[in-house]
Amino acid sequence: MRSNNEESFQVLRALAEQIRERIGLLAVVGVICVSIGYIVAGSAIQWLLSSSFLPEGAEVVVLHPLEVVLLRLRIAGYLALAVIVMVLSVDVLLRGRRVESLRESASDLSLSFQPHVGTAIIVVISMILLSLLGIFYSFEFVIPMLLDYLTSDAQSVGLTTTWQLEAWAGFIVSLTGASVIVFQTPLVIFTLLRTDLIGRDSVSSRRREIWFGTVALSAFVSPPDPLSLLLIAMPVIVLMEGTLLLDSLFSTIQSKR
Repeated sequence: MRSNNEESFQVLRALAEQIRERIGLLAVVGVICVSIGYIVAGSAIQWLLSSSFLPEGAEVVVLHPLEVVLLRLRIAGYLALAVIVMVLSVDVLLRGRRVESLRESASDLSLSFQPHVGTAIIVVISMILLSLLGIFYSFEFVIPMLLDYLTSDAQSVGLTTTWQLEAWAGFIVSLTGASVIVFQTPLVIFTLLRTDLIGRDSVSSRRREIWFGTVALSAFVSPPDPLSLLLIAMPVIVLMEGTLLLDSLFSTIQSKR
């Protein structure tokens, strides 16, 4: 019987092999996405400047010549990373069993799933829908609330709110990216539970550790202020508990068949 650490190492080694085999494809996808993202980022910056994300009384300035270029590259990089993760996930689902170490991992861990085009389509659709939900949460609640709070806080002590373009837009992009990441929680946990990589009882019995890890991860992916941390960590915990409830319902339905 192998330990959990050995099983985790086996899965990571298998995924690393998958990445090595497809590094050419991932590199091409990355270059294409960066190129397209750089072009689209210009329109995105213009939209941000004309949107409600710039509170009344606040001003955005450019402090050095390459600031816009660096910001566009940053946005393009985030887009490329998101697409690469999606492509890699689909590739693992479609051809993972043809990679020796992935096949061994699946056998050793007694995984019951089989790579299938239908499964890959469901995963992609789920990732896109959850990402859109994260973007909606960020745009409608997190960003307006934080920017209004920061502007009001500065104006309350008689300061003029002037933000550097890269810092302001980077703040928005970071919050949006963090929201997109945390809203993938249901898909990740549900997949792990359904493939028996982790047990539901194990997750339930370690809620405190998982919640602490959630807060730590949220602190890493969100801007460094308590309110941002709270707004990012809260959905993760709610989504995790909802996923456990959904898995419990699936298990109950399967047991009755």
